[in-house]
Amino acid sequence: MYSHAPPVLRRGLSTIVLLGLALTTGLSSAAGPEMLVRPIETLQFSAKKPGEPQISAVRGDPERGASSIVMKMGRGAFPMHTHTANYELVVIKGVMKHWDATGSQKTAPRMGPGSYWYQPAGQAHGDACESDQCVWFITFDGVRDFAEDKGR
Repeated sequence: MYSHAPPVLRRGLSTIVLLGLALTTGLSSAAGPEMLVRPIETLQFSAKKPGEPQISAVRGDPERGASSIVMKMGRGAFPMHTHTANYELVVIKGVMKHWDATGSQKTAPRMGPGSYWYQPAGQAHGDACESDQCVWFITFDGVRDFAEDKGR
């Protein structure tokens, strides 16, 4: 199926398919009851903008409610921020870091393909891509938003 992809990416893609099925079971039926198949090669990502990830919605509408999306970006970090929805994330490609207000990018663990985290709504946190490119699968249980946390 992914025979032309590097082994690490094949494992990451397999992981994302399995976890995606588990994570999206709680999404609303707005996308309909039909099966959805989204090969990564067919995803259409948003335009590249400095300091922002590129986004491809694979289920739902992230601007209106619960959704599953694939995001990608190059090396860089987001400032401390919050979201109004809970989310679950799985790293597909690259090395990422994730920390809360008690930690920092320097002290956060390095997380490669297959790594997972759950982020509660309203909790300040930071994220970083520490490789040339990071790709991740993320499921929000509400609207995807971003509010910089000025308290830190």
